[in-house]
Amino acid sequence: MTSSTQLALDIDRIVPASLDQAETALRILDDWADGGSPDIDEGIARLIAATLHDGPDTALHRFAATGVLIADDALRELGDAEVPLEREAWVDALGRFIINGGHRS
Repeated sequence: MTSSTQLALDIDRIVPASLDQAETALRILDDWADGGSPDIDEGIARLIAATLHDGPDTALHRFAATGVLIADDALRELGDAEVPLEREAWVDALGRFIINGGHRS
């Protein structure tokens, strides 16, 4: 029995789904990067933003979560992003997407 302040959570059922979703998102981004196209659509742009944001009070997080893009703030945050060399293409593609008004280049 759980008290009124406890929740009965099936962690084995919840956590693997979350990890699978993150792994799936990274696989989608890696597949996009391997395709050689510099163009991205909003879905890929939002996945990239989700992997790069620095927390919930950021423009990149807002874009990833809601699709609302505040370009100047997002570009500033993107300019501060530190990524491994193999992920720099993600930053470049998202930057182009933002500069082009949230549309494919």
